[in-house]
Amino acid sequence: MIEEFFKALAGIIMKRETKQYADAKTDLDGLSQQVTGFGLEHLKSLGAEGIKYVFSKDKDTENEKIYLAARMLKEEGLIFQSDGNLEESLKSFDIAKELFEMVSGTDYPEREQAMKEFEELRSIK
Repeated sequence: MIEEFFKALAGIIMKRETKQYADAKTDLDGLSQQVTGFGLEHLKSLGAEGIKYVFSKDKDTENEKIYLAARMLKEEGLIFQSDGNLEESLKSFDIAKELFEMVSGTDYPEREQAMKEFEELRSIK
C-alpha cells in the first residue's frame, strides 16, 4: 500500500509543481478517499484527535493510516500555499503536524520520518 501511495503522491506533487493546482487537489482528494475512506475536507473536519479515534478501530493499520493522512494533509497544505491560499494551507499543516507528532511517538517504521515532517511543519508559521 505504501509504495502505491507514494507513486500516486509523486504524480500529485508533479501537478503542484507545474501549477495544476485544481487537478492536484482533485487527485489528492481521490487518493485520500481510496486510502482512508474519507475525503480531505472530511479528514480536516475530524481534526487530529477525530482521525486518531476513527483509525484506532483497526490497530493493525492505525499508525499507517494516521501517517498517510498526515502526509496527504501536508501535501494539501503545500498545494494551497503554492496557490496563494495561506489560510487554508495553515489549517492543513496544523492537522498534519499533530498527526506526525502522534506517529513519531509510536513503533511505526516511519516514525523517524514522521518526526522530521513534524519538525519541518513546526517551523511554518
